[in-house]
Amino acid sequence: MVKKYGLYFAWLLALIGTLGALYFSEIRLMEPCPLCWFQRICLFPMAIILGIATYRSDYAICRYALPLALIGLLFASYQVAIQEVPGWNPIELCGNNANCSEKSDIGLGPISLPMLSVANFTVISLLLIAVWVKNGRTSR
Repeated sequence: MVKKYGLYFAWLLALIGTLGALYFSEIRLMEPCPLCWFQRICLFPMAIILGIATYRSDYAICRYALPLALIGLLFASYQVAIQEVPGWNPIELCGNNANCSEKSDIGLGPISLPMLSVANFTVISLLLIAVWVKNGRTSR
């Protein structure tokens, strides 16, 4: 099942994440912080390239999309850490922009957008790894 639909599900998650990020910034008017922008830089291209790869059944894309997913996961994990650990923010990235350590209410109780981002990047990464392994790492 992963061999056949893994790439499709990874694309679907990237697309949902992209549309969700655009919804919160453009419709709910929540200003993205710098860490959110870095996560978007990783996520938005994946919605396009995984869509094209899914359409063409190009499993070799996994080796190019996986680094984007892992880098996005690092940024999202760092943001969750600075939101959940009081007073811990070793690298100040926000400046005068939206505060990276501030939790915004998205209607899911204690779950924040960076937590959703961690979950999304994690599942996308696992799907890409599974597709890459199931379809042969040397496929071109």
